[in-house]
Amino acid sequence: MNHKIENQLYSKASQAFDSLKLAIKTFESFLERPGPSSTPDYYKARNYLRDAEKFYGETFSEAKKLLGPMPAYASTEFEKWRADFLSQHKILAENQEFAALKEELVQSGQLVSWIESPDLERLLSKAYEAQKTGKRKMANIKVRIILDRLQELLAQATERKKRAMEKLQTGA
Repeated sequence: MNHKIENQLYSKASQAFDSLKLAIKTFESFLERPGPSSTPDYYKARNYLRDAEKFYGETFSEAKKLLGPMPAYASTEFEKWRADFLSQHKILAENQEFAALKEELVQSGQLVSWIESPDLERLLSKAYEAQKTGKRKMANIKVRIILDRLQELLAQATERKKRAMEKLQTGA
């Protein structure tokens, strides 16, 4: 039985990035335009942000399933499937050294489509040392960078939502 299984982690992450970018852009549009004619933009942006939060939660859950510890009841077949799946979809980082890892991330078409190069380098620098500590695996750094960037965008969108709400309440 050879059937294709979709990479839900990247699918949900992509939806989260798209929704967050729309939310931020729409909140900014609302904040820039004066008067009540821009009010529908506020509600659109709020809905985009709500969707983004949902997709972020699903991305996080999928990451935990794929990269978290194996459940005690997991069969060896499942362990093999998971390892093959992670390898096939290039979810794990292959390199361990900073320079090689940086090059691998820049070459990853999926990450570059979501995260601009300067942000990718900044997030790698931030996560690299922390990823080497404790029980964390360096191979999981790609997913950590994705989740960190989604958290940053969520914070930006939430801040803009707060400003937009103040504008809406004052009627400016």
